[in-house]
This record gives sequence, C-alpha cells and structure tokens, in this order.
Amino acid sequence: SHGISVCLWLGVLLCPALSQRTGTPATTWTGRLLVVPMDGSHWTGLKAVAEELGHRGHTVVVVMPEVSMRLDSGKHYITKRFPVPYGPELLEELQARNTEALQSTTLSLMERISSRISSFKKFVHYQQATSEGLLLNQELLDFLREQNFDALLTSPAVPTGAILAYNLSLPAVYMLRGLPCGMDSISTACPDPPSYVPRFFTKNSDHMCFSERVLNVLVSMVEPLICKAIYWSFEDVASRFLQRAVSMKEILSTGALWLFRYDFTMEFPRPLMPNMVLIGGLNCAIRSPLSLVSAAE
Repeated sequence: SHGISVCLWLGVLLCPALSQRTGTPATTWTGRLLVVPMDGSHWTGLKAVAEELGHRGHTVVVVMPEVSMRLDSGKHYITKRFPVPYGPELLEELQARNTEALQSTTLSLMERISSRISSFKKFVHYQQATSEGLLLNQELLDFLREQNFDALLTSPAVPTGAILAYNLSLPAVYMLRGLPCGMDSISTACPDPPSYVPRFFTKNSDHMCFSERVLNVLVSMVEPLICKAIYWSFEDVASRFLQRAVSMKEILSTGALWLFRYDFTMEFPRPLMPNMVLIGGLNCAIRSPLSLVSAAE
C-alpha cells in the first residue's frame, strides 16, 4: 500500500543512522519519529504512515493543534496537542469560503479575484497562528527535545514542521504533491529550466511551442515575487523562533528526503535530485477490501 511504501523509504533513511548510534543490528531497530501534519487532505497520507510505523513497533508522536478540521488521534501513535488562538468558527468560515469560491459562477472576474485574495489572507493568518502556537510553546518544545527523535515527517506546503526540524537538527522527511512557485526545485538545487519544465497554472506540457515557452519564461520571472508573498509570514515566524533572519529556501534545503505523490506515468518528465523520490498515491483514505459477497455481486 501507499503507507507501506513510504515506511520502506523512511527505513532506508533512518535505519543506518540509528544502527550506528545505538549499535543495534539494522534488522531489529526501532526508531522514534516526530510527525507535524498539515490539516486537511494532507493529513490522510501522513496518518497512514504514522499508523503503519507505530504498528511496526516504532514510537511515533504526532503534534497537532487543539482545534482542527481533520486531525485526530490514532491507535498506533501518540498525540500531543497544543493550544491555538482560534476556535472552530474560523475553520468553518475557511471551509465555507472555499466552497463558495468553487461554486461561484455568477461573480465577475474582479469579484472572484477579490474573494480569492480575501480567502488567501484568512488562510495565511490561520496557518501563521498555528505555527506560532507550536513554535512559540516553550513547554512543548522542551518536551520534544527530550524525546531524542530520529527524524521528522511533515508536509512542507505549510513549513511549520520544516522549521521545527531545522531547529531540532532532525532529518526532515517531506511528503508532498509539489510546492508553489517551484520552491521544491529551488530548495533542492534541482535543475528546473523554464524552456523545458512547465510552470504551474500555465497548462503547458513539456512539449511547448515558441509562444508557450515565452509564457513559461515570463511566469518563471514572476515566481520569486509569488514565493515572497506566500512565505513571508512563515519567514517572519521562523526568524522570531530562531532569533535570526532566515529564508524558506535555507530551511527547506536541509530536507533529507522528498517523497512526491506522483509518477512519470501521469506527469511530464523532469529532472530529479537523488533525495527526491516518486511514491505515487493520492490523498485518499485507506478503505477495507470488498467482502466476498460484494465482490460476487
């Protein structure tokens, strides 16, 4: 399954380091994994991995806010919750805004743009408050430092976990579909030529005519500004947390393993670095197999 394949890659990363540190044979090791999930559909894949690793005997600690949409406890992992300065009303409003934006067909172009900008500001404020709730919680940070984790698993779309791994000097394992404005390629120093690799939202493929390549280059020139707009609030939180100026590129570039949920059979080919692994899969819940009766029908 998708969760099991990810567990194998985590084992490749953690097993040699843990065996060297403890002297335990690689075949019998048990590790300690810290999971910092992003709320919403991103939690589906991370939860499957947390459950599977916990089921195999590893110690898995999942850190999550007290108020969330989908984050929940599990049978095979430990849950640590931290307070946040918002209630369920904010999450309900964000969900309502997202639904309205998807279903609105009568609004003009300017009204849709204004609605999207307003929703984006609300979302950034919510994610920033969540990051501060974790990173500025000294009691929780002291507890996490005492656990001597071997690695941290997170979704870097919201880089709270990446910032924490950077501070705790832990190998960071990222599970993602992709990052906006090519931040994944920037952070891994991966070749990403605009003449070949299509940009987000251009609807281009890797086979582009001249006009499409020109559009691709123009979009790539705007991407640094988009990155700044998306990540400035997290850079502010990270700089206050680490007590020095720091960029998202610096933090994300320390990631040990990038697990991408896509493969070349459904995507365009592009360059990859050695620590970028295609694992396939979607943000879908794991369902029980059909019964024999249902299969017969």
